[in-house]
Amino acid sequence: MRTYISIHITLLGICLLTFVSCKKETEYAPYPYNDIQSLKITAADETISAALVGDSIVIYWPSYLDMPEKISPQITVSENATVTPASGTEVDFATGTKFSVKAQSGAVKDYFLKIVINQPPIQLAQETYITYLAEKGGTCTFTNGVYLRYVIPDPAVTRFYLIDSSDTEHELAIAFTEETQDLVVTVPDEDQFGMGGYRIRIVSGTQTLETADHIFGIVYPSSMKGTADALTTSVTVKRGEEITFSGANFFDMKEAIVMTYDANGNESELGTLELVSYTAASATYRVPAGFPTGTRTMGTWAAGSVNIALRTSDYIGNWSWSAATKVTIPVNAPFDGSVSFTVTE
Repeated sequence: MRTYISIHITLLGICLLTFVSCKKETEYAPYPYNDIQSLKITAADETISAALVGDSIVIYWPSYLDMPEKISPQITVSENATVTPASGTEVDFATGTKFSVKAQSGAVKDYFLKIVINQPPIQLAQETYITYLAEKGGTCTFTNGVYLRYVIPDPAVTRFYLIDSSDTEHELAIAFTEETQDLVVTVPDEDQFGMGGYRIRIVSGTQTLETADHIFGIVYPSSMKGTADALTTSVTVKRGEEITFSGANFFDMKEAIVMTYDANGNESELGTLELVSYTAASATYRVPAGFPTGTRTMGTWAAGSVNIALRTSDYIGNWSWSAATKVTIPVNAPFDGSVSFTVTE
């Protein structure tokens, strides 16, 4: 009987030892893994996945999307690891925002957000037939997708400058239309902005565009162009003498141009009259010593006839940077040839 009990006790001990031994063999060390495996952001119905480079979480942000101040990223980490802030938690959308991943073993690895604007080079239409114009105190609109492409529609990260002939840079106030995101530039009514052509410089996000040509014009409105009173009687003047033309709204006056015509009606310049002085209602010119003498009819295109035009600012109305023309105020005369212009010694 004692032998039987002893055998049972021995067998029970062996089983217990075997059970304990098996239990120790199935224990696992804590997981040491603390990696971010993926991070995704949803914006405007688009899902943007981060690129993981070392300890950087790189977000290539599309330039056509408004950049939010906060995001709630969906984050996947290593098995049995935890991330702080947790997946789905709202955080600052800014370079340097930190995420800490803690492994089951307690090891911690920090990751940092890095935002890169995924932006192609800015494109601006610069064909010779395109000129961008604005009056002082007025605006110029750059149509998105037609004249201007790949600009971030946010005044906080986009800047617009005009560069004058002395290479002085002037920043202008800008805005973007809500629906089409066209760029609207406002030219201040200030003395520092003279009438003339300017180069354009646009800085948007990581990209910069600067034009080589003066393709932006600050101009007077067409309605400001002056008018000259018509000549109703013939004019005779000696070389070196002065002649005055009356009119209205004269400003920024220059020389007067005398044009003549051949038998085929082709126009050519006979000579110019030198500007002496002008007021809003009159302009006085001197006949140069070398001006051709003779009597010529006015108001017709007959061979040998002449017409006089008073040159004013070239920056009135539809100025063109690639085909700039001299803007003139015509001095009209009756078309019947009853008025003549005579220059004597």
